[in-house]
Amino acid sequence: MKEFQRTWRASIVLSSRRDAKTIQVMIRTEKDAVTFMKSVKLALRYGATPGLPLASIYAAAGDQRRAIELTNALLARGEVIETNVIADRLVLAHRDVVPALYALRTRFRAARLSEDAECAFSLIAKNDGVSAGDVRRFLGVAGAKRPDRADLALAELMREMLIDRGPSSVPEKGIPSLSKEGYPYRAFAKSHPELVKAAKKLKLSEAIAIVCGAIGPVPRRKLASMLKLCVAKEELVAA
Repeated sequence: MKEFQRTWRASIVLSSRRDAKTIQVMIRTEKDAVTFMKSVKLALRYGATPGLPLASIYAAAGDQRRAIELTNALLARGEVIETNVIADRLVLAHRDVVPALYALRTRFRAARLSEDAECAFSLIAKNDGVSAGDVRRFLGVAGAKRPDRADLALAELMREMLIDRGPSSVPEKGIPSLSKEGYPYRAFAKSHPELVKAAKKLKLSEAIAIVCGAIGPVPRRKLASMLKLCVAKEELVAA
């Protein structure tokens, strides 16, 4: 098990260097995916980005359909949550890291949400399985050019960690990411009460150490940019 985790770490480090050879490590089963996420803690939901030192579930799976199926399995069992508070990207965060991330991010929540975000949150908080399409119809923007007001409202709510997305089905044919019912949005505190409770027990220094440790050794300026929604620059200097 320890050797397996060291291999994941080696792959990530080498992948973040443009001039280095990448070790090809593949995840094929749900068990592989669980081990992978427990090891890396944070992984881009989609493709890797040059210069961003995070693993990628797409790269690790080596196949789009398999990556989506495994992501849904991880979400369904509560092993990870999806967030957009790191580096302005959709990231899968392992449940070991989520309380720290939540504790850091919620300190900087906006005093007020936009009107569209308020409306979208009221819909999501009162109903189960609300999709982006449901929000579009609720806001009266169905058929509008994307990104539309619903997209912006949902992204805002995710940045505030008021909502996250749950698992969805994967169609047997066609584009695997386009399920018939869409990804269900849910109120974060209602869906993850144990993570919110754990967040309240963390000291600031502990939360920063957990999140920075999950990202790994990167230049302080890069780290500050990736965590700009969660940690002030002076807090990283003191950490």
